[in-house]
Amino acid sequence: MAEKYDEKEIRADYRRLTKLLIEKKLTITTMESATSGQIASLITDTEGSSAVLKGAFVTYCNEAKIMQGVPAEVIDKYTVYSTQTAEAMAKACTKAYRADIGIGVTGTMGNVDPANPETINWNPQIYNYAERTGNLKAEAVGVVSGEKHFPVFEGGMVFKPLTKSKPLSTPLFAYAEVFWSWVIDAYFIPAPQYQLALCRGYEAECGKYYDYGTVSPMIYEEGEYLLNLLEFFRAYPDDKVQIDDYLNYCQMFYDYTEILEADYFQKNRENAEDLVMQILISVLKGDQNYHYENIAFVCDASGQILRLAPMIDHEFSTYFMFPDNIQRHTYWLDELKRSIEGKPVRPEEYKDFSNEKERRLMEKSATCLHNNLVYIKEHYPEVTATFLENVSRLKRDLLQKRESFFIQKAKDYPDYANSDAYLIGKARYKDHDEEKAAAFEKQYGGEGKEISFDLMNCLINYEVQEIIEQMERILR
Repeated sequence: MAEKYDEKEIRADYRRLTKLLIEKKLTITTMESATSGQIASLITDTEGSSAVLKGAFVTYCNEAKIMQGVPAEVIDKYTVYSTQTAEAMAKACTKAYRADIGIGVTGTMGNVDPANPETINWNPQIYNYAERTGNLKAEAVGVVSGEKHFPVFEGGMVFKPLTKSKPLSTPLFAYAEVFWSWVIDAYFIPAPQYQLALCRGYEAECGKYYDYGTVSPMIYEEGEYLLNLLEFFRAYPDDKVQIDDYLNYCQMFYDYTEILEADYFQKNRENAEDLVMQILISVLKGDQNYHYENIAFVCDASGQILRLAPMIDHEFSTYFMFPDNIQRHTYWLDELKRSIEGKPVRPEEYKDFSNEKERRLMEKSATCLHNNLVYIKEHYPEVTATFLENVSRLKRDLLQKRESFFIQKAKDYPDYANSDAYLIGKARYKDHDEEKAAAFEKQYGGEGKEISFDLMNCLINYEVQEIIEQMERILR
C-alpha cells in the first residue's frame, strides 16, 4: 500500500530547512500548482522566514503559469505534468523574485481537471534511436525473453516499440497504455506514466518493429532489477502455485487465490496488499491477460526483494479491443462480465480452441474473476474499502467530467487499426507457420480501418461504468 507520511515529521523537516536557509543567508521562492502553495506555507511556519521567502506563486491553471514566465511551448511539447514544465516553473519564480533557490511543483493529486486538456498530452514524444543512452533486454521489463529490446533515453525514459506481428491493431494498445496509466495514477496507486512516442530510426536498425510506440519512466533504480512473478515461483517454488497452468497465451485472467495463499505473500502482507490492489485494478480495466509476466518485484543486486513493482503493461484492456469489429468486441466484453458475475462456462463456449489444454485453461480463467473478488473481499477488507472509495470517485467523474477521459487523435501517429491483424502474429509466433502468416499479411496488411475516436470514447466511458457497477455489487 502507499507509504503513509507523518505530518509532524514533515513540519519538523521544513523548520530545519528554513533555519538552515536563514543561517546560510539564502533566499527561496516557489511556483506551485498541485500543492496549491503548501510548500510556501510550510516554510513560513518558522519564525524569521521572511528573511528567506520573498514571495511565491500559486499557478493552478496553465494560463497562470504562462503569465508568470513559463514558456507556453514547454507546456505544449512536454505537457503540464512534466519534469520540463516543473523546471521552467522553478526558473521563472527564481527570476521573478531574484531568489537563490526556486522550486517548481506540478503534477496531479488524483483530481481530474476537465478544464485542463493537457492532463494527458496525446502528441507523441520524438526520439532518435541513435541518441539512446542504452538498451534494456526484454526480460528486464517482464515480457518473453528475446522478443524485443527497449532503448533507453535521457531521463531514464524507456521506448516500447509496437510489433509488426500485429501491425494494424497495436496503435490502440498504445492509446490504452497512456489512458490507463493516467487513470491508475490519478485514482488508485502511483503508476509510471506512458506517453505516445516516435523513435526515428528504430525500424531501420531493428527491422522487426515499428518506429512508433510508447515511452515510460524506468521503474527501478541503478543497481536494481525486475523479477517477474513467473520467474519468482520458478526460483522459489510453492506447492500451492502450479506455474505450469499459467501461460502467456489466451487466458482472460488467472486464479490469484492460490498465489495469495503462497507462503511468500502470507508472510509479506504489504506486498500482498499491493498485489491485491493491482488485481482489482486489472479487473476494472478489463485486462485480457494480467499474467505472471506483468507482475514484478524490484530486487537489489543481491536478489533481495525490495518492493512490488508498479503496474506495467496495460495494452490488452477489453475496452480497446476490436473497435472496428463490434461483434468480437461485444463477445470479449460479455466474457469479462460473465466471469466477474461468476457464471458457469457455457457448452461449446470455447470450441474454437482446438488444443485441449488451451481450452481447459481458458475455461478455468473464465470462472476465476468472481472467485478472486470474493476472496479479496474476505481476506483484504481494508484494500477492498480503499478500492471502492476510489472507484466511486472515478465513476462520478466519468459521469460528470466525461470529456476529461476522451482520447484524442495523435499527430503523426497511426490512426487506423485492423482487429484481425493479430492473426498474423499468432500464425508466425505461436503456430510457426510462415505460409499462413504471409496469407494473413496479404489479407490484413493494408491500410486497415480508420479508428473512430468518437465511438471508442463512448464505448470506454460506458463500459468502464458498467464494470464498476458489477464490481461494486460483489465487493460491497
